[in-house]
Amino acid sequence: MTRRAPRAIAVLAVMGIVAAACSNNGSSGTTPSGESSSSAPTNPAEITGTIRLLSYTDGFDPDYVASFHKEYPNIKLETAAMGSNEEAVAKLQAGFEADVINSCVDEATLEMVQKGLYMPLDTSRLTHWNDLFPSMKELTGVQVDGKVYMEPVDAGTAGIVYNADEVSPAPTSWKDLFDPRWQGRTGLEDIAITALMVGALANGISDPLHMTDDQLNTVKQFMIDHKSQFRTFWKGDATLKSLFKSGEIVISSGYPDNANSLQAEGVNAKFVVASEGQFLWACGYGISPNIDPANLDAAYALLNWYASPEAELYEAATWNYQVANQKTLDIASADVIKAASLEAPFHLENAIPASPPENREAWVAAWNEVKAS
Repeated sequence: MTRRAPRAIAVLAVMGIVAAACSNNGSSGTTPSGESSSSAPTNPAEITGTIRLLSYTDGFDPDYVASFHKEYPNIKLETAAMGSNEEAVAKLQAGFEADVINSCVDEATLEMVQKGLYMPLDTSRLTHWNDLFPSMKELTGVQVDGKVYMEPVDAGTAGIVYNADEVSPAPTSWKDLFDPRWQGRTGLEDIAITALMVGALANGISDPLHMTDDQLNTVKQFMIDHKSQFRTFWKGDATLKSLFKSGEIVISSGYPDNANSLQAEGVNAKFVVASEGQFLWACGYGISPNIDPANLDAAYALLNWYASPEAELYEAATWNYQVANQKTLDIASADVIKAASLEAPFHLENAIPASPPENREAWVAAWNEVKAS
């Protein structure tokens, strides 16, 4: 993310949660077609199939998924990367075929459900469903009209990444991305929600997710007027890292792991939370209604692996992601728990929850106008 890097978001600051008891919300023990799920194989070695996975690149990082291939030796993964959920929606609607799809609730999970890109999940086949933080299961798009469509897996927070050798004093506000000193050397993630929230907060709009049409137009024009401030609108951690390493940018929207990765490669990068608020994200995986029934067992196996404490621990230890499975805390070291804030992941200051704006399509259209200007 790495997902939005480590995309991002502790997620549920406003939902109140960590210690709450697990709930059993979700669909019944039948498949969406109404067939009993009792015949599903339970021995990992007996599960076969080929799964076409559409995901942010961290979702199929070789070291990350190595344990999946070891546990499920007869499931083949065919992977495709996406730079954003907007891109994923466009790909899928244009005919791109995928069986398991990664999405983030702050980006487009609900939209994917509404557009028929996810099928209802049978929670009796989700091995770790009852171990997930209740608040994660209540996120926008995870459940819609009493049915479960996405299994939440990870979360995080977004803020400002900067090169401390170039940017001094340290930035404290989203307004710092628009400081004339950094004109042409600033980066911004190419995600409509993220970009326009940055613009809104920089303009003193304290509740960006509920902007009026007039406010959205104001922010759009502000971003058009300041487009030259940005060297580029980036997609993907590899691109962001390259821009910092080459010196093309010295400050950008980003995620804690972006700074950690750059530090490991010799860039004095730091991460800070903007005073106006930090963005929260939460992501997970769902199954396409177009999946070949012969691969459905394999798809559920992949979802179950993603939500397992062992896979969750890898995310926490490697990317400082916060996790959905509460049992991860039972196997995580004290250092990992502290570094990834696993002991109280949803108690964040100035948190803007992982939730899409109601008029998301208007936001996407506005951002496209900015980019085309």
